[in-house]
Amino acid sequence: MSISINPSLTVAPPSSFLSSTQGYTQGIALADPSARQWLLSAAINSTVTQPLWGGMALTELVATAGADGAGNSVELASTQANVTGFSVFNRGYNMINTPGNNVQTASAGMSLPYYRLGSNIRIPVLATAALLTAVEGNGINTQVQWDFTNQQLIPYASGTALNVKVVGVSTNAKIVNYNSGTGAVTWSTGDVAIIQL
Repeated sequence: MSISINPSLTVAPPSSFLSSTQGYTQGIALADPSARQWLLSAAINSTVTQPLWGGMALTELVATAGADGAGNSVELASTQANVTGFSVFNRGYNMINTPGNNVQTASAGMSLPYYRLGSNIRIPVLATAALLTAVEGNGINTQVQWDFTNQQLIPYASGTALNVKVVGVSTNAKIVNYNSGTGAVTWSTGDVAIIQL
């Protein structure tokens, strides 16, 4: 006697895995056992009026005397010289999704994970196509600057350069889109630069 077995085959539907990506997501620090212990968290300053997410340039503010039990606070950086770190999604367990958004965000009073400059962590950040062209084939110490309006890395123009190294680029990464008019924060695909702090 024989038993006939005709199992259901597991197959991939045609064209279901055609998206080409290197796996980078804006604001998610790359795995690095020697730098991951430098991850910090701080309260977002009450003056911040927009939502925050991973991959944004920050300024860390020293806590007032006697209030250091809660630690320092952070706010969006406004000049190249006052960038002290970058926000990340890593361990951002309290970040929330709000109606109309599919990106987890944090707002004033909430805590935000970040890395300080000098930690050597690598973070994918939003970048312009012009930035990718400017750094490809050049040294990792090519000068760059931060666009504080659009929260993205741009080619160096003049003045103070951002104190980071560009160690890689990708044209098909998961990026954050922010519509300041509606407040919508959504995922899309686009250009990132991997910066080393």
